[in-house]
Amino acid sequence: MKDSERELRWLRHVRDLSHLLAAEQDVRKLLPLILDAAIELTSAERGFLVLVQGRKPSGGYRFKVEVARGFDKASLSGGAAQVSRTVVKRVMESEREGLVTTDDADRDVLEVSSVQARQVLAIVSVPLRLRGQIKGVLYLDHRVNRQAFGEDDLPLLRTFADQAALALETAEIRSGVKPSGEEEEAPKELAPRRAGERERCGKLIGGSEPMLELYAQIERAARSWDPVLILGELGSGKELVAREIHEQGSFPHEPFQVIRCGSDPAAAELLLGSAQQDSALLRAGRGTVLVDEISNLPDAAQGALLQILSTRSLRGPGASAPQSVECRVLASSSEDLRALASSGRFRADLYYRLDVLRLSVPPLRGRSGDVPLLFDHFLRFTGRRFKLSPRAQRLLVNYSWPGNVRELENEVRRLASLGQTQVSASQLSSEICEGRGVARAGGDLSGKTLADVERHMVETAMRECKGNKSQAARQLGVPRTTLYHLLERYGLK
Repeated sequence: MKDSERELRWLRHVRDLSHLLAAEQDVRKLLPLILDAAIELTSAERGFLVLVQGRKPSGGYRFKVEVARGFDKASLSGGAAQVSRTVVKRVMESEREGLVTTDDADRDVLEVSSVQARQVLAIVSVPLRLRGQIKGVLYLDHRVNRQAFGEDDLPLLRTFADQAALALETAEIRSGVKPSGEEEEAPKELAPRRAGERERCGKLIGGSEPMLELYAQIERAARSWDPVLILGELGSGKELVAREIHEQGSFPHEPFQVIRCGSDPAAAELLLGSAQQDSALLRAGRGTVLVDEISNLPDAAQGALLQILSTRSLRGPGASAPQSVECRVLASSSEDLRALASSGRFRADLYYRLDVLRLSVPPLRGRSGDVPLLFDHFLRFTGRRFKLSPRAQRLLVNYSWPGNVRELENEVRRLASLGQTQVSASQLSSEICEGRGVARAGGDLSGKTLADVERHMVETAMRECKGNKSQAARQLGVPRTTLYHLLERYGLK
């Protein structure tokens, strides 16, 4: 019987370790970090990280043991001699998603002479796979506990391995190294961009640091097939982010479907299927399904979705056998899912399954420098042109935009409908004109540059949070990495 508490601990651990890997951009540091994290996750006695070095003329893989570790993170000498080549070859060359020796089909590897010679009692091994291509293999074993690894561990270890492969490729691309095992054209360049060098990503508009960070996250997520959790306030553009992940993915011409849990009472039936229609997860083929405002999905449907994500299969009403689910699953929420999971109002196991790959969409108040760019963008769609007075421009930039980009778009349309060529501050909406919600940093920002406004907001957030960078990042609605960039840019460290 599956230990639900153990599974929840694993899910939480997989999420935390995956976030840790994503933050490391140095390939040399990342390789041992991946193996140490896998050993920590599984409590393995020993571990080996094997990377693909290309193909042999015969069609098989060439591989090399890059890192070998013991339980205490001590490096093992002679790693290549100690790892079972039989196990590695089976994982690489078969269509299976890994092996574990508690499975009857894999128990025979314990009879291999090299394994017996080292007195190994338990083995679990999974491929590092990305876009269907194997980049390497994680091999973990134990010489004391025969039941160290179970069949229920495989799906979660595969999730971790997939994220490790993604982190490794991202680090390789950023450092200019040819991705390991690569046989096809490399993914698009992911070199960091400076503010102003890029002002849009698909239909997303903005050249600020938070948006450049988001564009990099989108590119990274698009190369993975694991679930993605998109967090952001209402009106911030979460659906546009989801569409861009789909467009940059491997199958942009496949369907993109949105299940709106917050407004459609039949959302669960649309997602999972009913006697009247197939599940959206099956209809999407190799496309993408966005579960919008997933916090509103009923508890029973949350459990069903968790099972589908774990097994990548779904048994529809009246079906004689489960059907394979091939689509990418994205979920979005404007609610604090972590708080909901902690209070029992959202399934914790589903939250941790989704949160392995997380994107945070910055609120408009956290990227005030993008307001003029967005204003001009929306204005072009109205077919009208008008000028803003200097004070009107300052009020628009300083306003906190509680409705985010959607509120700004509505304001532009309202102003365009006035049919005037010059718009003064008094013609803005009362909330903006009267300063309600104006820059939470407060103070007189008239005549300030956009950089001055941004610096002022960062200074105020750090002061209000008493120097706690994590809290300040949450208050500003930006990732911590973005806050670090801003602190460095304005000399506030």
